[in-house]
Amino acid sequence: MITGNIVARVRELSGILEPDLVRFVRDLVRTPSPSGNERAVAELVAAEMKSSGFDEVYVDKLGSVLGKIGSGPVKILYDAHMDTVEAMDPGSWSHPPLAAEVENGIIYGLGAVDDKGSLGAMVKAGAGLKSLGVSEQVTLYVAGAVGEENCEGLATGRLLQETGIRPDYVLVAESSELQVKRGHKGRATIIVTVPGKAVHASTPELGDNPLYKAGRFIETLSTMGPSLMYHDFLGRGTIAATRVECVAASINTVPELCRVYIDRRLTAGEDRERILSELGSIVPPGSTVEIMRFEGSAYTGARIVADEYFPSWFLPEDHELVRAGSRAAAALGLSPGVGRWAFSTDAAYTMGVAGIPTIGMGPGNPKHCHSKEDQVGVDELVRANQFYTLLPLAVAGLLE
Repeated sequence: MITGNIVARVRELSGILEPDLVRFVRDLVRTPSPSGNERAVAELVAAEMKSSGFDEVYVDKLGSVLGKIGSGPVKILYDAHMDTVEAMDPGSWSHPPLAAEVENGIIYGLGAVDDKGSLGAMVKAGAGLKSLGVSEQVTLYVAGAVGEENCEGLATGRLLQETGIRPDYVLVAESSELQVKRGHKGRATIIVTVPGKAVHASTPELGDNPLYKAGRFIETLSTMGPSLMYHDFLGRGTIAATRVECVAASINTVPELCRVYIDRRLTAGEDRERILSELGSIVPPGSTVEIMRFEGSAYTGARIVADEYFPSWFLPEDHELVRAGSRAAAALGLSPGVGRWAFSTDAAYTMGVAGIPTIGMGPGNPKHCHSKEDQVGVDELVRANQFYTLLPLAVAGLLE
């Protein structure tokens, strides 16, 4: 049983763990892990879980790592991803992307804010939770997922399906400036293929130029925004053409077809059928509209094929998990306010597909994600670690 001031004990534990937390996050940042090549970081995470006292550590077929602490009736999954995007133009970064330099209390480097700071804080929260002696009250699973940058939620879903674990609640750890999040829009990548008739460019009148048809379609697309569905919490869906490709024999040939790539952000109530139907009603005759498919391999060699379609989700503000997150935040002096993310996360699966109540919270500012100023503050890491340690107690009714 827990006795004494829980919050004071959590703060004390996080202070003891701080040097180890900073060391671990720096080790994570120094270890390259672009999507599909996370093996070295997965090994690092698994070893850290074992040395931190996790009861069980498991690596699944895709290479995601899952650690378990406790055997209590309340089951919570913490989820963060191990992969990063590639570092573009490393020589132009203010701090080398893999150096994990610390300057003025800030850790700089690729993945520091997305998502290795959160991952490190979660793993070390497991060590803190074990020290509190709550093994009989809660079961905490901590997952380091692969491939989130390509297909958010896919690896987390495969992990839960493979292990048969069905947590009662999920926390997805992504940068949120230490604010609790209770939802985000979904997203889909759509390809519209516009047919044409290829001819030599010296006789364009004999062909059917798909570029012109695609151009008129894109112009129509640009006016659709205000007509898309709106939700009081998630806001309005969005749509944007992001790339155009043509298939042609040469630069002097009218193309035989044109592909338009579309980024579609989905608010509540917008699903696959709706977004494909609305585009199908405005595309040029003969065009096809389809969800883009991702095809790749995990570092384990397992093949990954999936649609780039990720549902929206949100929890009501009065949901018990949201209330528990707010209580934990307030107890630590963090903002108890609750918001939404502007981007998509693994929660697209946990809540959007599986319907498991999910909230989010993480250290760092999302503006630094995928940027040459990728960074996370040590103070924010410590406070996130405290929140991750305290949340299971709030969910289990041990923090009132």
